[in-house]
Amino acid sequence: MPDPDRTQAADQARSVLEESRAPEVIRDATVKVLGERIRLLGVARSGAYEHYQLQLSNGFPIPPGEAAILDLVRLRFPQMRSYHEIGSGLGTLPLMLAHDGFASVGIERDERRHLTATAILRELSEHLPSIESNCRLIGAAFPDAIADLDVSDSMAILTDFVSSQSPQDYVRLCHCLARYRYVLVDLQRFCIKRDSEAEQERLIEELTSYGLSPRDETIDLGGAGYYQLFECGPPPGRSRHAADAAKPVADSGAAAPGESVANRAERPMQLPAARRGEIQARSTSEPTVRETTAPPAPHAGMALPPMPRRVRRKRFGGLVGLSALLVIGIPSLLAVAYYGFLASSQYVTTFQFAVRSPSQASAAARPGVSTMMGGAGMMSPDSFVVTDYINSPQAIADVEREVDLRAMFAKPNVDFWSRLKPGFMAEDLNAYWTRMVWANFDLISGNVSVSVRAFTPRESFRLAQALIDSSSEMFRKLNAEARQDFVRAADENVKRAQEQLAKAREALFVFREESGGLVDPDRTAQAGAAITDELRKQLVLLRTQHDSIQASAPNSPRLPPLASQIAVLEGQIGKDDPLGAAKARSSTPETLAEYQSLDLERQYADKQYTEALALRNQAYLTAQNQLSYLALFAAPTLAQTSLYPNRPRAIASVVLAASAAWFVGMLIVFALRDHLM
Repeated sequence: MPDPDRTQAADQARSVLEESRAPEVIRDATVKVLGERIRLLGVARSGAYEHYQLQLSNGFPIPPGEAAILDLVRLRFPQMRSYHEIGSGLGTLPLMLAHDGFASVGIERDERRHLTATAILRELSEHLPSIESNCRLIGAAFPDAIADLDVSDSMAILTDFVSSQSPQDYVRLCHCLARYRYVLVDLQRFCIKRDSEAEQERLIEELTSYGLSPRDETIDLGGAGYYQLFECGPPPGRSRHAADAAKPVADSGAAAPGESVANRAERPMQLPAARRGEIQARSTSEPTVRETTAPPAPHAGMALPPMPRRVRRKRFGGLVGLSALLVIGIPSLLAVAYYGFLASSQYVTTFQFAVRSPSQASAAARPGVSTMMGGAGMMSPDSFVVTDYINSPQAIADVEREVDLRAMFAKPNVDFWSRLKPGFMAEDLNAYWTRMVWANFDLISGNVSVSVRAFTPRESFRLAQALIDSSSEMFRKLNAEARQDFVRAADENVKRAQEQLAKAREALFVFREESGGLVDPDRTAQAGAAITDELRKQLVLLRTQHDSIQASAPNSPRLPPLASQIAVLEGQIGKDDPLGAAKARSSTPETLAEYQSLDLERQYADKQYTEALALRNQAYLTAQNQLSYLALFAAPTLAQTSLYPNRPRAIASVVLAASAAWFVGMLIVFALRDHLM
């Protein structure tokens, strides 16, 4: 007959097991947190990978091996100090154990899975505060994660521990497992997969050689896992009698060899007499495990690893307050100290001028022209020249002839950040000049504005006046060089035109000598033909008159004189015809073309020479006037108050810039934290 007390204890344990909601609670929290992290981070960065993504798509059922291990711990080994799952993944088994009041530790070296498991634990702790004190999740590799922990009265659980291990790491792993009181190993998935019984038997022999003794308790889930429990001896200082008292005896519900937990649940379950009344029914809202007499006290020397917790933000303190102090407070205090007490006052002198030329002055004197051209017509390219000159090292060299810039800008009574540093080079002075002197050209009005800064009003005024003088002198030099270049170019132009005219005349003279004194072949031929034509007209007239008189009065006394005139004209015409033909023959088309070409060159050279003389006269007249000059219409005045630095604005700028930098930095830090966690 079964012992009534043991039967009652077994019934109580079975009722406690049936009332446990740990798998359902852990599954719901895991589905919620894992789904959110996959949506935010992706499958890989959330640590889900293909394995957990497939489980999530199927509703994330709790693996049967983990449920069976939970049953084994609750019914057979509820009094262990802690339960360590090595390779805990998302931590479902440690979380279920912690949910039911057991001190559990999850060790996972994959950082992404560890962060997701931590997020699940935090989600559960919002509704079940006790679970966070019962569970620790360690993101590190085994066995380094428990190097400093006393695990002599703890149970190690390896559910799906498939990973490549070097021989040295394998030996180290087995030696570390031997430190535990009990070790529950999935023989099918320990480091490598072992599907055959022969391979599993060899693994048992290997683990036995490291001090792990196999017990009778096994969990056979077929292809889902085959778990073997190993014992490594009682912890130091604990008697064998006490250790035997913690063991479940064979006649009080211990499983027969090869019997699974699933089969064991179908027969009456009995606990040892020493454990009678340990497991009691409890409410589902706050599951706990306690003894009938008093809650179990923690074992001496036991210390779970610290649980990662949310940083409790203080209103005015913590890292946020420290960062605000470093980024905003200290720069603001330094800005107040410098601009309020240390920065030297700087006085500004401003003057304005326009660059004018004689053509612009004449255009300004004609109102109609000035209105049509507008303001742009008064702009001179020389304005860009003077602006660049003021900002150039040449202006520094010219001003230094009148003003000692080194003594002005390197005074020892000026603050360190404002003065010119001792032992400066020419490049340092050029950079400092651009800070103290500023020239701007207004494209609309065509005026140039110059601002000069110094550490006293008189020095600022003196520097501005020296800059005006050097700019005017620069323009005088430019005008003188321009006048010289203009006159020299006009003289050279006249000289070239004169030489060209002389060459054209010489070529025409040589042509006339070679053509026998022919001045103009065309005109000569035309003149000879005109004389002959005139003589023939007179001859025709006399013959007509002679024939008319002879017909009417053959014996007229006028006939002999007319005949004499006709004979003279015929003789003259006979002499002129051979001469005209000879002259016509000498004026060939080639001769006429050559003459016309030479005469055209002479005419062009003569015209060029005349224009060159006119341009030279104009150049001499223009050289007597200044080409460009500075028209100063806003003279420099002595400064009355300091304009630089603008102390309130400078301090406000530093505070605002530091605040913006701190705010952006905090946004980045919190975004990264939320992204990773």
